[in-house]
Amino acid sequence: MVIAAIAICSSGVDAAAAQRSYRVRGAEGCQLGSADCRLLTVYLPQSSALTTSPNAEVAPQHFTLTPEQRARAEAWARIGDVTYVADLLLAIAINLIFWLRRFGVALRNLARRVSCRLIVQCLVVAPLFVAATVLVNLPLDYYAGYVLERRFGLSTQTLASWTGDWGKTLALSIVASVVLLWVFYAVVRRSPRHWWFYFWLATIPLALFVMFIEPWVVEPLFYRFTPLADTQPALVDRIETMLGHAGLNVPPSRIFLMNASSKTTELNAYVSGVGASKRVVVWDTTLRALTPDETLLVLGHETGHYVLYHIPKEFALDECVLLAIFYLGYRMFRAMIRRFGARTGLESEGDLASLPLVILILTVLAFLASPALNGISRHYEHQADQYGLEVAYGVVPDPNAAAARAEQILGVIDLAQPDPSALKVFWLYTHPPVEDRIRFENDYHPWSEGRPLEFVHRK
Repeated sequence: MVIAAIAICSSGVDAAAAQRSYRVRGAEGCQLGSADCRLLTVYLPQSSALTTSPNAEVAPQHFTLTPEQRARAEAWARIGDVTYVADLLLAIAINLIFWLRRFGVALRNLARRVSCRLIVQCLVVAPLFVAATVLVNLPLDYYAGYVLERRFGLSTQTLASWTGDWGKTLALSIVASVVLLWVFYAVVRRSPRHWWFYFWLATIPLALFVMFIEPWVVEPLFYRFTPLADTQPALVDRIETMLGHAGLNVPPSRIFLMNASSKTTELNAYVSGVGASKRVVVWDTTLRALTPDETLLVLGHETGHYVLYHIPKEFALDECVLLAIFYLGYRMFRAMIRRFGARTGLESEGDLASLPLVILILTVLAFLASPALNGISRHYEHQADQYGLEVAYGVVPDPNAAAARAEQILGVIDLAQPDPSALKVFWLYTHPPVEDRIRFENDYHPWSEGRPLEFVHRK
């Protein structure tokens, strides 16, 4: 991963704090573009959704798959596990080799010949380091992000489009890496003993800035967004009615339709941005595969992230985990410099040549922190499921059935693993498994039991 664990300070692991999603394949994480963080997924014609449930009016009690569907989902999960491990091991191997073979030293020496100023040196080191790392990762990225997605019918993207997204991601990675590298080494040189704390403080405004501009600057590089009211005014009216019953207001100007079908067959919706840039986005593939009632439940889930302030709440909790990562990273980094620095050409902790070692350490720590970060994410996703049911009650005739049907359809189309192990869910899943979500969506109906709603207080 480029800038691996350092990058989590600006976007969160799996971009969880920056983007809350309805997505059912919880283990894959965020994938923006097609390199380290792809947003690419794919479109399935509406007719395919008709095969996911024998009777669209009957709510599934469990995540039910035909033998063929189960075999495809399990095969996709197995390949996903392999590519996940391969990506992690490759990231560790690349940075270990770059460190031991003194690639960082060569870049530092080159940068010193260009200038003695840190910012100029970062402008030399970061692009070359990122490019080298991404090029080594390219075969795996191509296989996992293009070949396998097309083989399993999840991608309709052409090679030219995929390559274009890969190039955009590379450019974004370089820009982010220059800034992070400069801030990191400036802080380390100024405060060698306390950089872990001051760098953590510095990443907070950087991360908030990235989250703020993402909907306006980053996402439009990969997809086209239009106000949902332009093409689905009736659906927007129902959304407003649904939220109005709860005394809430999400302006129609903040609900967008994304042309996911240009690249994907999968279904999704999400919330991204902070403050003035915060918005709800639904994929056009979702509208084509689900009924209006089912779509309302998906959007109810997403507006739950919006009105319950999940993005800032999760951002705050993730930052606490990040502080622990940076502190442990500081202790390990200092010990490694003292023991191996002279033998590997590193002059001090503030030496730009130490970049591969820094990323190696933080990559391992970020992996070990995955259960905490993903557990936080699953908690808020479950809350959003609950909110979606509560806000839809009284607007959708049977919100429990609509939510369960939507989850079933999304699970089938997105090739969700039917029976993930408890360890896999604990370590990797950003969302509860589909089976758990369907069971909850069938069982949660306090209105029929005379109990008050937890999140929605109707006028």
